[in-house]
Amino acid sequence: MGFYDELTPRLALVSFLGSLGALSFGYDNGWWGMILGAPYFNAKYGNTVTVAADGTTTVALSSLEQSCGSGLGTAGIMLGCMVAPTINNRWGRKMSFLVLAVLGIIGALIQALSTIGFQIWVLIIGKVVLNSSVGIASATVGVYLSECAPTSLRGVLMSNYNIVQNVGYVLAGGTVYGVVSNMTMLNWLLPICLQFFLPIVIIVCSPFLPESPRWLVSKGRLDDAAAVLRTLRVALPGEDLEEKVWKEVEEIRAAFEEMTALHAGVGFVELFKGANLRRTGIAVGLQCLQQAQGVGFVSNYVVILFLSMGMSNVYTIVLILYVVLLVASLGAFYFPDKLGRRTLLLIGSTSGAICMAIMGAVATVSATPTGSLANLMVAALFIWVAFFANTWSPIPWTVAAEVSSGPLREMTLALASWSGFGVGLIVTFIVPYIQNAEYAGLGGKIAFIWMGFSIISGIYAFFVVPELKSRSLEELDYMFEARISTFKFKKYDTSEMLAQKRVEHEVQGAEKSGVEHIEGKDSFA
Repeated sequence: MGFYDELTPRLALVSFLGSLGALSFGYDNGWWGMILGAPYFNAKYGNTVTVAADGTTTVALSSLEQSCGSGLGTAGIMLGCMVAPTINNRWGRKMSFLVLAVLGIIGALIQALSTIGFQIWVLIIGKVVLNSSVGIASATVGVYLSECAPTSLRGVLMSNYNIVQNVGYVLAGGTVYGVVSNMTMLNWLLPICLQFFLPIVIIVCSPFLPESPRWLVSKGRLDDAAAVLRTLRVALPGEDLEEKVWKEVEEIRAAFEEMTALHAGVGFVELFKGANLRRTGIAVGLQCLQQAQGVGFVSNYVVILFLSMGMSNVYTIVLILYVVLLVASLGAFYFPDKLGRRTLLLIGSTSGAICMAIMGAVATVSATPTGSLANLMVAALFIWVAFFANTWSPIPWTVAAEVSSGPLREMTLALASWSGFGVGLIVTFIVPYIQNAEYAGLGGKIAFIWMGFSIISGIYAFFVVPELKSRSLEELDYMFEARISTFKFKKYDTSEMLAQKRVEHEVQGAEKSGVEHIEGKDSFA
């Protein structure tokens, strides 16, 4: 069977349109991280005046404004993560896409209006609103894609979210690169106004997105769920599509009913009870450690770092870096379902620690590296990005969506996203105070901090994260309830367990039918 034999045109459309919510996140981080170093933007929006030894004066954003511009945007993402579960549960995944699109338009409009009087805090408010839509996407897209994809393609389609996000970085980088030397309002208005395009595309295309079959089953709409699955599944040799679809509907229904009964009166506290505590810990831990390894530093402050170290062609370097990020992330279509989630996390932690150690060592040798030292530092960053794009960038999102139980999936992913972005908020707030010369002044030596967290992340992945590759969501529900250990997860045979569960559900279904039949006779007595 070919790897993509189960990919239907409708499923490909779901993956593409569903992942468009990630484009805004990559674009926002990309344009903001690059514009922070633009002289004309700083001269208009900044309030901090610096006088050089030769009497030359420059105006720039203060460390506080840099921190708030990056950090409060992350706070907006956290806000979106908080409201997403309510929208997802009550009105479905498709409604979440419409809400995030409307918020994206409002946020972009506020940012554009900041040009009146060059008000940096109005611009920051616009970033908060726009990024709240990113938060909704973060807590929705993973759930949506995992619930639409067949087991064999779940890792691949989940990785598409990460790839589209990186497309956003490249688009932003190319846009800012083209206008960074322009001494007009186009310097920032062009990258801001391009943010209107994405939410408009989402609104126009949303009618073509099917609702999640698992959400439909949770609302008792089995026929609607089957209709959706007919467009998302194919009959492989020896299979009957109708039989395959209804078998999956019944499996989803059975697993959902069991999990619902197990977590009756489900609430937020259920995330920390029984087997769910382990599942929640894995999802939250990976999201937090993803951010702790310095991705916020790379996306928001590497331009400022390289400029402060006296490097030349910084904007060209960062644009190429974004292209490398995008190209490297294409491997996420292949590696998660071939090498496995756990293996990739271990590879990413090891490579990340080595690359950050090299960057920190170069900065220790010279605060303003040139020649081979500068090239070594840039090369280490490029290698870090290439490995991160295939490991710690996509995998925490994939695992968070897979590891959570059905009735708690929205809340688990929302909490994991919220926690991860909370760590990202801390990182983006403190980096200017650790890195910039007027405060701690670590400069490039800040990389040693990210090296330390990469080591911690590797240890965490090794001892805590089980291998989820090639397991159905229903299968994972049973395995976590059975308390299968981390090191036995990969090779554990679930055939007997699944057969037993199937018999139990058939017996329960027969008993339920019998009761309904008796009640029906009594009602006509």
